[in-house]
Amino acid sequence: MLKSLKFKIAITAFLIMSVIMVFSTWRDIKDTERKLLDGQAEKAVLLSERIAHGIMVLMLKNRWQDLQTFMENLAKDSGELRGIRIFHPENGVIVASSSRQDVGTSISSQDSDAFMRRRTREAFLSGTVGQRYASKLTVIENQPACHRCHESEKEILGVLGVDISLDRVDRSINEFKKEHLLDAAVAFLLMGGGFMLVIGLLIDRPIKRMIRTIRQIEEGDLSARMEERTNDEFGLLARSFNSMVESLESATREIEGCHAEQMQRAAKLASLGEIISGIAHEIKNPLTGISCAVQVIQSEMSDDDSRRAVTAEILNHIRRLDRTVKDLLNYARPKPPNFQPLQMDDILNKAVFFVYPEAKKQGVAVETFTEGEIPQVMMDSDQMQQVFLNLMINAVQAMPDGGKLKITLSASDKDNQPDEKIRDLIQGKAVAVRFEDTGKGIEQEYLESIFDPFFTKKTKGTGLGLAISRRIVHEHGGEITVASEVGTGSVFTLYVPAVHGLQAASTAHEETGLSNGEGRNYTETS
Repeated sequence: MLKSLKFKIAITAFLIMSVIMVFSTWRDIKDTERKLLDGQAEKAVLLSERIAHGIMVLMLKNRWQDLQTFMENLAKDSGELRGIRIFHPENGVIVASSSRQDVGTSISSQDSDAFMRRRTREAFLSGTVGQRYASKLTVIENQPACHRCHESEKEILGVLGVDISLDRVDRSINEFKKEHLLDAAVAFLLMGGGFMLVIGLLIDRPIKRMIRTIRQIEEGDLSARMEERTNDEFGLLARSFNSMVESLESATREIEGCHAEQMQRAAKLASLGEIISGIAHEIKNPLTGISCAVQVIQSEMSDDDSRRAVTAEILNHIRRLDRTVKDLLNYARPKPPNFQPLQMDDILNKAVFFVYPEAKKQGVAVETFTEGEIPQVMMDSDQMQQVFLNLMINAVQAMPDGGKLKITLSASDKDNQPDEKIRDLIQGKAVAVRFEDTGKGIEQEYLESIFDPFFTKKTKGTGLGLAISRRIVHEHGGEITVASEVGTGSVFTLYVPAVHGLQAASTAHEETGLSNGEGRNYTETS
């Protein structure tokens, strides 16, 4: 629950609403409080002016003895007027007050501070918490009419202080705070509930429906689809997801079809291998007898006998049939490899030596290059030589009008391979052999099939050469890749893992089942 998207959105929204409402409520309360206090301050100013005028009238009528009674009556009759006092401007002693016990005492520090700072034109707040006042000081100036009783040198005869109670204002402010906070709390709950309802309808419910659909698909039901009823982001997401599931369903059907096809093909090939193995054995023995008989007949003929051409052609066909039978046997019942630590360039040079006459006959130039130091490889020399011969013969046959076959031998690192399949195969260094010809090239639609058994575009051959070559390379822990362009040529690259020191080689021997004698022989060779 705490990790759900609904909870996170709700908490975020509530926090934002809380901040906004607290700020708005605080601002409204402060604004109302300021207006109420300003009203009391204006009232204090007006009342102070009226009292000062009344005092001035009494003094001009020489009724100063009525001043005390006048001030007491004003304080008693007014509900908000809490105090009236007149104090001496020089020493701050109260000379008259609405409260008789204050006469003769000194004014408060707030009055003194306000008078000293010449804050006599505006009201100010005074008092303590729970007993606050809006106070106003008014200077009683020594006017010419007052000179008959007072010395003319004095500018100020006294200072009038008036205090207006803020009790009613404070009660109003407190009531306003309570009402406003209550309204804010109710509004917050209503907005929060409405927001939760909207989130549940517009966000939480569609997400839960999507999750149910996704779980159905995870369980294997690819027919499940999301609802596309809305035109908002959820509708767009549902349409995109449904399109993805449709593509996945189509791809799954294709994969299942390909898998079934491959399984049927593997079963057929297994059965075909057994049949081929039996037929090849039945053909090979009579073929050997026929070859021996023809050779005996040919040996009894004179050199100028016209029948020698016929017997020679018969022997050529017998050798061709023998190669075909050997290919069939090698594919049906492959010989287990005999791994030994060898140098790849030695095996390659022997294969080039055997292919060179045929290449020269067809006008194909064979060039070999070795780049850097080549590490040893655990391999069967005969089988690897067969792979090289198959690749080079195919390259030569692809250039009937002549051309160039470039063979490059190099060390290859895993990190330098752009092909992810090769990177996964090679755990360290490998030996790479690249066969690049300038032949006719291979059509793109055939690149995936050239390693399949019995696939061939040539009029001669069984179509097993590349299939056998790939199987041998796989048994050596390697891989063959091909790149081709029609009219430009083809590039076959063979990768075989290299031997990494004595320990790796010994491990490879153990894995391939070499005897202790062969292991010792390898140790001495290393």
